[in-house]
Amino acid sequence: MSIGRQDYEERREARADRLEERARKAAGKAADAFCRSEDAVRGIPAGQPILPGARGIPQRKAQERSWSLMGKSVENDQKAAYLQGRADATRGNTAISSDDPEAVEKLEAKLKALQDAQERDKALNAYYRKHKTVKGFPGISDAQAAKVDARLAELREALRRPAPAFQLSNRNAEINRLKKRLQQLQAVDEMEHIEISFPGGLLTTNEEINRVQIIFDDTPDEATRAKLKANGFRWAPSEGAWQTQRTPAALARAKWLLGITEEGGN
Repeated sequence: MSIGRQDYEERREARADRLEERARKAAGKAADAFCRSEDAVRGIPAGQPILPGARGIPQRKAQERSWSLMGKSVENDQKAAYLQGRADATRGNTAISSDDPEAVEKLEAKLKALQDAQERDKALNAYYRKHKTVKGFPGISDAQAAKVDARLAELREALRRPAPAFQLSNRNAEINRLKKRLQQLQAVDEMEHIEISFPGGLLTTNEEINRVQIIFDDTPDEATRAKLKANGFRWAPSEGAWQTQRTPAALARAKWLLGITEEGGN
């Protein structure tokens, strides 16, 4: 079948654009509130004490309004910075999403790079054990070797490894994690398209947007909606469906929620 959704990059860019637009609006509100805060006390001379009694009421109200507006200005300024940060993070995010149609290729490239680094570090450790120096190891200059050897000489003999044990262990865990993700994506790739009618709706897989969808004939009751949300399904108005990312596990959850025991329905 297929992996990911073809509009992944377009959707990511659109999301960043929406966040930037919200940031601009918040920044505009911050500037507007700041100006209005200044205007609220413009007629009050700086340093003038509040007049006693009823004569001071307009002053107090003006100052309270100014402080309130200044608070809104700060709040919106912080909101603008937060939203702009999210927009920048969306564009700069290097995490590999399962919605990315190139997820398998990217994960395989990342896995190979880690495996190559792991083998090189193992070979480096073996070279050091044999020669008691990293000088002469491919890719390491004499100047670099001298620095590494000096650093290792300061450690206890049991710890003298150019590539520390924790580094190899952490990288090995990441390699296993990537292998597992590739297996999961392979399972998604092998999923067949399904459409199962049940009393009150349709359960289907939407390969185009990489989702498992439950389409009800009528709005489900509150208890059903709560169960759907608790199991990772979200209402998508644009699709008219409750949906979650397409995986074998998600499809199995949907069948369980709907009481479907086989492809023929309930």
